[in-house]
Amino acid sequence: MRADELEKLGVDPASVRDAAGTDGQTLRGCIWNYSTGEGSKQSRVSQIVGNSPSLAADKALNSGPSDIWLADRAIEDRVVGLVRASDGYSCATYVQSGRAAVDTIVSVVGKVSPSEICDRALEFTRATISKMPL
Repeated sequence: MRADELEKLGVDPASVRDAAGTDGQTLRGCIWNYSTGEGSKQSRVSQIVGNSPSLAADKALNSGPSDIWLADRAIEDRVVGLVRASDGYSCATYVQSGRAAVDTIVSVVGKVSPSEICDRALEFTRATISKMPL
C-alpha cells in the first residue's frame, strides 16, 4: 500500500516490517504499527499470506475456545471470514486468493471495543482487497 493509503487508516507507513520472524519462513506479509490512539505503538495491523485451501478449512483448523467466528461478510463480491479472539484484543479477516489465504490481523492495546477492532480489520481489508488476486 502507498503511504497516503496507510495514513488514512491511521497506520504509520514508516513502521512497516516483515511478518516473517526468520529467513526461510514460508510466511509472507507485513506488519505496521498504528500511528494514533491509545496504545498506538503497541497496536498493529498485519497482512499475511499463507497456503490455505478454503475459508471452511481455515475455520475448521482455527476453531477453538479462543476463536469466535462471526458472520462472513461480502466485500467487492468476495467472501470475507471474520474471527475475533475471545480476549477481545484482536480480530482478523480471511480472504481466499488462489490456493492461499490473505489474513488481515488487527491487535490493539488500550480501551478499544472488540467491535471497533473488527471494524479496523474490515476497513484495512476493504482498502486492500482489490490488490488480492482471485
